[in-house]
Amino acid sequence: MKLVAIILAGALLAPVIGWVPAAASPQNPPYGFVAVQGSKLAIYGQPIRIKGTNYYPRDGMWAAMWTNWNWNAIVADTSRMRSLGMNAVRILVPYAHGGWNGPNPPETRLQQLESLVNHLGANGIRSCVTLFDWETSYPLAGTQREIEHKSYLNAIVGRLKNNPYVFMWDVKNEPDHPSSIGGFDDWDQAPVQRDRIVNWLSRMAAHIRTIDPHHPVSVGMRWYRNNKDVLGFVDIVCFHSYWSHITNNTEIPVIKSLMGANQKPILAQEFGWPTNPTPCNRDGVLIWDYTETQQLTMYQQWLQAFENHDIAGCLQWMTYDAKNYTTNPNESFENYFGLWRYDYSLKPAGAHYRDNFQTRFFPGAPPPPLQNFSVQSLDTAVRLTWQNPTGTFARAVVRVRTDGYPQSPFDGELVCDRPGSPGAWDSFVHSGLMNGAVYYYTAFALDSSDQPSAPVQALGRPTQPQGGDRCGTVKLLPENAQVTLLRKVVTAVFPADGATYVAEPDRSAGVRVEGVASGVSVGDTVNVSGKARTRVLSGVNAERTVAEASITRVDVAPVMLPGLRMRGIQVGGGPVAPYLAGARDGFGVNNVGQLVTIVGRVTAVLGTVIFVDDGSGVVDLAGRRGVMVRCPGSSLPVALGDLCAVTGIVEGSVPTGWTDTRRLVRMRDWGDILRLD
Repeated sequence: MKLVAIILAGALLAPVIGWVPAAASPQNPPYGFVAVQGSKLAIYGQPIRIKGTNYYPRDGMWAAMWTNWNWNAIVADTSRMRSLGMNAVRILVPYAHGGWNGPNPPETRLQQLESLVNHLGANGIRSCVTLFDWETSYPLAGTQREIEHKSYLNAIVGRLKNNPYVFMWDVKNEPDHPSSIGGFDDWDQAPVQRDRIVNWLSRMAAHIRTIDPHHPVSVGMRWYRNNKDVLGFVDIVCFHSYWSHITNNTEIPVIKSLMGANQKPILAQEFGWPTNPTPCNRDGVLIWDYTETQQLTMYQQWLQAFENHDIAGCLQWMTYDAKNYTTNPNESFENYFGLWRYDYSLKPAGAHYRDNFQTRFFPGAPPPPLQNFSVQSLDTAVRLTWQNPTGTFARAVVRVRTDGYPQSPFDGELVCDRPGSPGAWDSFVHSGLMNGAVYYYTAFALDSSDQPSAPVQALGRPTQPQGGDRCGTVKLLPENAQVTLLRKVVTAVFPADGATYVAEPDRSAGVRVEGVASGVSVGDTVNVSGKARTRVLSGVNAERTVAEASITRVDVAPVMLPGLRMRGIQVGGGPVAPYLAGARDGFGVNNVGQLVTIVGRVTAVLGTVIFVDDGSGVVDLAGRRGVMVRCPGSSLPVALGDLCAVTGIVEGSVPTGWTDTRRLVRMRDWGDILRLD
């Protein structure tokens, strides 16, 4: 409730207390959030100013707003507020009144608040949410009461932290009010209480930022000069104005002088004048200028001052009168600050507010996303195809990255920006690409206010004219991406494991295929289709595979590929982010899945496993030198110390406790090992 002191003698500014460095403005707010840009507020990078009201439904003032919830009234009120060009409201949320229950706000209240914010936002009206209304305990740090206050913030701020329709958090309404400071008119008259309250405000502002780092935070100060005490931890500077003789020449210039070079947005968060009763018996004094004429005069003065001083915006007090006019001088003037009378007729000040201090509505509900977004592979290009949504669509924007999907219409490289008709089909060819490479596309529908839809995504892989993927591409694909391998050469078949290995004819890459086809053997040319998956061993991504695979033999002459000759240190190779860990101290290109040949001396024999060392420095955790070779049986044709050549598949292998891949060559048969001395 506003307890307005109409007559106030000018006062000197008290010394600044408890000054701390200015808080940083919210960093990198998500696309579509209100951002602080110096002394301005902005949306989508463009300045916008606030023009709005402190909102209660006509028959739901104060705590009754929540207990007598009337959605039909809210919907009608939204149209009235839009008719005056309002793009913002202030919603005052009680701490314990109105069924809010202090530290444990019930789901019903949270849903009411969220529904209100969402409905207004979808209609271009964003919300300043004021917290802790009517709460005046201001507990010390570490107390149970502070824990309860943080619980209240966790519930409300946590609920709306990702909601763009909130434009700011207001920690507390008028903490410098007499009810907070033992009846004193100004907290500078009660410095002990003042310091305690300021300390509490700063802690609550900091806690809000731990929950929500993106929305601006402020404090709704009753007296403009008391902003000196909170400037260090607010993003928007709020003041309340109800005094005709100081508005133009004192309030805003003094606030600006307090900020110095660190100018922040200034918001006249409350201003207004009652229009009834006349006369009003106020504390034994009859006041005769609570009239619509005086209210209009005051609004003319305020709005001109806001224009002259170029502040970020204003929120008048308040939307509606709470009662019909009366001739009873003892009726509270607090019921008659509305722009609309109780019968919903507009006062002259309401018409003046409508026609002055012009701004624009915030973007409302975002457009629906693009439909049927798809990517067709071409030679060094892809064709993007989509259907524009119906409704508020203006244009489609497609962005691309090579390391993951773009997250906003400004992330990654712009592919195309295509105006179009709602519901129409469109396409675009993205050319100049590399065959076999992976391209991540994200597409947005934008409306006429440049508000984006939810993203839609698709993967592109340009192909050579004969089509199909390359074996190395499988290591780069997301899980379950469709894979088509055409005319690849079989390098190994392990029926007991249900696995086949295939390679590029040029031996540039190989890959494991989960499946064995009847009649297919080493040297055959095959076509493979399936899905990209990751073979996880001991909790580590060890090997990419083609799962749910179909293998078809191509009727051509066998091609017996030789193993790719490499040193032991090269076996396994490095990681492939984010899918493969790579070998321990991996060197070179990842070659898991390839057919290779290594040469070295046998340094250990362990049943069906031997270690072959070429002097390149490979050592396992047990201190054994060389690359592990998995043999097809225990009847070894070589012995400890023999020099030999080994051919086989570099297979994924992760012993328990390892966080990377062990170098392992798996022989196919005894023909893969040759004793050299």
